[in-house]
Amino acid sequence: MSEKSSGNHEVVGSLDAVAGRLAEAGNILLVTHGRPDGDGLGSMLALATAARGAGKDVHMLVPGEIPARLGFMFDRQHPGGTDEFGALSEASDLIVILDTHALAQLDGLADALGRLSDRIVVIDHHSTGDALSEVVWIDPSAAATGVMAGEVIDALKWPMDATIAEALLAAVLTDTGWLRFANTDGRCLRAVAHWTDLGVRPDILYRKIYQSDRPQRLALMIRLLQSMEFRFDSQLAVMTLRSGDFDETGALRSETENMVNEALRIGTVESAILLVEDHDQVRVSLRSRDHVDVAKLAGQFGGGGHRRAAGLRSSMQIDDLKAQLITAWGKEFSAGD
Repeated sequence: MSEKSSGNHEVVGSLDAVAGRLAEAGNILLVTHGRPDGDGLGSMLALATAARGAGKDVHMLVPGEIPARLGFMFDRQHPGGTDEFGALSEASDLIVILDTHALAQLDGLADALGRLSDRIVVIDHHSTGDALSEVVWIDPSAAATGVMAGEVIDALKWPMDATIAEALLAAVLTDTGWLRFANTDGRCLRAVAHWTDLGVRPDILYRKIYQSDRPQRLALMIRLLQSMEFRFDSQLAVMTLRSGDFDETGALRSETENMVNEALRIGTVESAILLVEDHDQVRVSLRSRDHVDVAKLAGQFGGGGHRRAAGLRSSMQIDDLKAQLITAWGKEFSAGD
């Protein structure tokens, strides 16, 4: 179960295969990745709510802390954690993995998932990952997993209301930079229009997600900007957040979401790298405008993602990892000339 997928950008599996398994299941466990983002959480919540409306028994599980800015989505139903996976998976007919198919992102669940492949289906829009199941729908052409989750709900003719639509909008709008990123396409826009017509206000949703920061996050942002280094004629911006930055500002590590994008405000910057000390490991977020495939770059260090947005985790010392990433980026940049 650790075999890597091909990493190409072709659709693997099908909507029909996944929908068929969901239709048959009576007890469903929905799981998204560690360090969950709006896409993983929104897709999971939307499917859970729709499945319950269709009479299914549904549980959710997140192997990691939910970012504070997305906590409002789970006021009424909070997902379980890794320690609950054994009991929840044993009671489930089907385990649905959302917004990843990489074991490295399913913190603490890899061994257990390897024994349950016959009960797993995958819905994901990332091209890189592991062979978790024979029943998958992996579509790298989808702007977000939320687009796919909405299509699954429609295919099954499960209920779709404003509550479900808001979760799907949170998934898609956060993963497309509120429709600013290059992954925004007609398929995505048609889905957003449909969900908005159900009564969801994108302006209010934006306020909930992006205009509710704690002062501690802004203090951490100052540290982030102060750490910014420019390389290769200011075409690469590198930022670092160390453990002391969190201790001294009181910010949470979950509050670093999207901070890597701050460097892309600078006109000369082609790519941005953010390294974050997270206890015994370093988390890295990579972004690119177009020239450098950061998924390929992340893959050199055991990570993955999309061409313009990727990530990785490493046990290396932060300064050693930073030096190696800068060197590797330079080679990729030169190769693209």
